[in-house]
Amino acid sequence: MQHVESPFSRFPDARHTPLLLIAHADGERTEGLRRSRLSLGLPEPIIVPYEQLLAGIPLHEAAERAGLPTGIAPFIRLDAPGEHFGVERALIALGSPQRDDGDALLPLRERRDPYRLSEQAALSLGEQPVRLMHPSQWFRGFCRLLDRIRTEAAEAWPQVRFWHDPADIATMFDKRACHRRLSAAGVKVPALLAEPETLTGYEAVREAMFNKRMHRVFLKLAFGSGASGIIAYQINPRTGAEIATTTMGAEVYVQRPGIFYNSKKVRSLTDSEQIRTLIGYLCGHGVHAERWIPKASLNGRPLDLRQLVAFGEAGHAVVRVGESPITNLHLRSQRVSPAESGLSHEALTAAKNEALAVMRAFPASSSAGIDVLTDRQTGQPYIADVNPFGDLLRRVRHEGLDPYDWEMKRWMEVGADTTGSLQGGTQA
Repeated sequence: MQHVESPFSRFPDARHTPLLLIAHADGERTEGLRRSRLSLGLPEPIIVPYEQLLAGIPLHEAAERAGLPTGIAPFIRLDAPGEHFGVERALIALGSPQRDDGDALLPLRERRDPYRLSEQAALSLGEQPVRLMHPSQWFRGFCRLLDRIRTEAAEAWPQVRFWHDPADIATMFDKRACHRRLSAAGVKVPALLAEPETLTGYEAVREAMFNKRMHRVFLKLAFGSGASGIIAYQINPRTGAEIATTTMGAEVYVQRPGIFYNSKKVRSLTDSEQIRTLIGYLCGHGVHAERWIPKASLNGRPLDLRQLVAFGEAGHAVVRVGESPITNLHLRSQRVSPAESGLSHEALTAAKNEALAVMRAFPASSSAGIDVLTDRQTGQPYIADVNPFGDLLRRVRHEGLDPYDWEMKRWMEVGADTTGSLQGGTQA
């Protein structure tokens, strides 16, 4: 019989390969992974905090300090760098003009960040919890760190493998690049309003909407998360009147850049100058604009679904039922199970299949939390977002396991046969 290489042959044996976790040492995600590995009889992950790498310590040195045996190639998993102001500030500093290095992993790297801070100015920033802090410079810095991790890992361990390929993380994080990847792979995504390079400001967005007769769009900060920098925007094609539904706000000044922030309160704006300011901010840092799909609803409230996919299988899912078009759970949205959502079996199956198709477009990565919405008029699923770190799903179980237990179990299953052989084209 013909030998066909398994798509999972790149994953090492979970029982004999150290998991090197680049993360926040005391974070909820780190604790979840530590607990799940111990419960399955696996060694604790070897943890390298982001702060150490951002302080300039080489990856292999930090890994050895944390307990990785010399000469052993780990399986490297990066976790979310957010929710830690010291790391956020260091990434903004790493994205400064003084640290320019070609930006190999940065999508659309020809676009410059507005109001770029020097490294010194970035390191002097104080914490302001709701403020949007130089997001495009932060993302530039994050991509530089990803590239450094990729390079140093290959130098230290030539056969090293990653849970998520660093280049994939950069692409998933950038909604513009991710949309292009998924669209090219035939995955169902909302129609693009216009190429992001053409959306230079408020007037350009409105002109594109009128030209395409796309009068309802979602405008998204290209590298935002948790509803950060999202505007559900609609204009009346006859009168030009507009409504922007968002959590964003701004304080505008005459002689210095404005302050933009993200509250936990969704509001609807109709004042054109306010809307112009917010859209201009998104366009300046990088905006992704797509058709507003009318979401399926439960009791008149729009909903979407977060689907976890790991190692080729769909697992945990949670449905988010919103008070507004923006359905993130921290915005008072209701969490329900798929069975309670009112979505048909066919719609849930279609959403799961589309999420699986997403991960086939990222064959070098093993998992993601994928946001899927269902068009209430056609039943068609669409991919709204791909989060490489989207497995922190609280109080949700699949096959009796929490998300981290299930992911580790899946890794043990696919990594058990490192030859990854398929017999006759069918997985053994």
